[in-house]
Amino acid sequence: MEKKLLADLEESYGLRCGEITPVTGGWLNKKWKVSSSRGTLLVKQYSYERFTQKRLEQIESALLRQILLEENGIPCPHILTCQGRAIRYADADTAYMVMDYRTGKSENRETVTADQMESLGSVSALMRREFAKLPLSEVQGYPIDSRKFYGSLWDNFYARAAELTSDTPEEYKKAVLGQEIILKQLTPAFFDRLSRGIAHEDFTPDNMLFHTREVSAILDFDRNQYGFILHDIGRAFLSFALTEEGIDRGKVDAFWRGYTQYLPLTGEDIVDSLKIAWCVEVPWWIQAAVFSGGEEKIMRFKEEIVWVEKNWFELPALLGL
Repeated sequence: MEKKLLADLEESYGLRCGEITPVTGGWLNKKWKVSSSRGTLLVKQYSYERFTQKRLEQIESALLRQILLEENGIPCPHILTCQGRAIRYADADTAYMVMDYRTGKSENRETVTADQMESLGSVSALMRREFAKLPLSEVQGYPIDSRKFYGSLWDNFYARAAELTSDTPEEYKKAVLGQEIILKQLTPAFFDRLSRGIAHEDFTPDNMLFHTREVSAILDFDRNQYGFILHDIGRAFLSFALTEEGIDRGKVDAFWRGYTQYLPLTGEDIVDSLKIAWCVEVPWWIQAAVFSGGEEKIMRFKEEIVWVEKNWFELPALLGL
């Protein structure tokens, strides 16, 4: 595969390539770090086992939006195109993309600094501002029907609750049943009042690189689509500001400071960002399979969503808002 890939990079992109090194990470997709006449590149091959042709077309649209972001100053990797396409279909079995390799360090809730959080806030606002300039008509997820979205949360709750038995672990049972209290006080009107637009939708530490004081790159725009704008913000707060002791208000304030250099963000928005993160992600992480164990980052996501659920009605007080 690697020889075929190198040959196609030269034939299709005009790149003379040297060393090629596999990069770990990515479910079913394969990645390589490649030295080339252009410089160091990252090549990502998409799995036909994971993605349908329709999904690959949606990913390509997302990558084309990433190209526009990078052209307008957002720190994300430059994607190389071939005949105007962001995904290269080398043959019936091989679909891949090529982008410049970006350096930087991954951070987490223990290591991220206030300066880095402020920079992340600034980049988030600038990214939102650029996304807002793009047409929505063909963006995946557009439009959102608040009633259907709200109804899907009830459907998910009923499905999970029906699976509970006397042998169900107590932690999981509480996480499932705790959803009903929240859903009873939510209405479609809650979702109607939230800002919508194109969002990154995978705004996690795995998809960010930092220099000492600032964001080096936002990565992996494959899932960017139309959604609730505040979800990206809530996900950033949960990933970087939620500690064992609770929300770190200093990190929240730093992000807030950076964001409001470019766009408004209220205290109510911050509370809503955590709530919409719960609404979007609760079907993903409150599942029996997740509670039975798994990789560390999956357990972290589960713990974050459970924390929001447990503290739903106290979020303004916990944030000092």
